[in-house]
Amino acid sequence: MNEKAHRSSAVEVRYPVTLLTADGNLEGETRLINSKGALIRCQRPPSLYERATISIDISEHETLIAEAEVVRLEFYESDENQVMAPRGMVVRFTNLSNVGRQRLRHVIAKHYEKKVKRLTAKN
Repeated sequence: MNEKAHRSSAVEVRYPVTLLTADGNLEGETRLINSKGALIRCQRPPSLYERATISIDISEHETLIAEAEVVRLEFYESDENQVMAPRGMVVRFTNLSNVGRQRLRHVIAKHYEKKVKRLTAKN
């Protein structure tokens, strides 16, 4: 996934995420998301190109389930040791249902609609 393309069509939202991997469950949070993938922060992301089932809580009553592949690891400096360690990842959705993809597009459109309303209210 091209980072520039991903960021231009993605919205900045923080949804709770659970990744179901062969090594167990990982908890995280989205930072950017679009209908093709997401940037997710978590303490110990899976390995590059590892596949996982992802559960994204887009509202209190709605969860999207998708198969995804880790396509890039995000590195951030640690607190005290200044050691670079992966603290997030970019995933590409490999199996998101048409209904799920449409629902995600709707959520993104609503996000942009709210943003436009805030900007026009300021002017």
